[in-house]
Amino acid sequence: MCVLAVERLANNRGTRFTLVDGFMLPHLKAYGRKLERMDQSRKDTRVFKITVWDPKQRSLARPRFQVGVIYELKKIHGLKFYHDILHGSVQAVGPTNPGIIKEYVDFETAKRARAEHEDGAGPDENAGGNDVEELTP
Repeated sequence: MCVLAVERLANNRGTRFTLVDGFMLPHLKAYGRKLERMDQSRKDTRVFKITVWDPKQRSLARPRFQVGVIYELKKIHGLKFYHDILHGSVQAVGPTNPGIIKEYVDFETAKRARAEHEDGAGPDENAGGNDVEELTP
């Protein structure tokens, strides 16, 4: 998913960001302008909002999420509709949960990493996947 907008929560304990499909990255500015012109109900059907809660030990380095960067998010919980907008939550990466949020340079890199991960999966993980049985007469 590609980040369209980032905002810090009022309580300063997390970040809420708006995501669009990763393949929209080359057209992100134009798509953002198009969404701004839409009425709220149409706009909300094209975006996904997620809240990332900060770990207990926060870093003061650069902001975690950048507009126009593609992220892969895992273990999203609390998925629900709030005022007709799909929302979810995830706990930020800390020592107890590494690898939940991955950053990619572009959509092709993310797609390639995903394909490599699926190819390297064991037989149990892909059970019932694209199995083709040969029929012999």
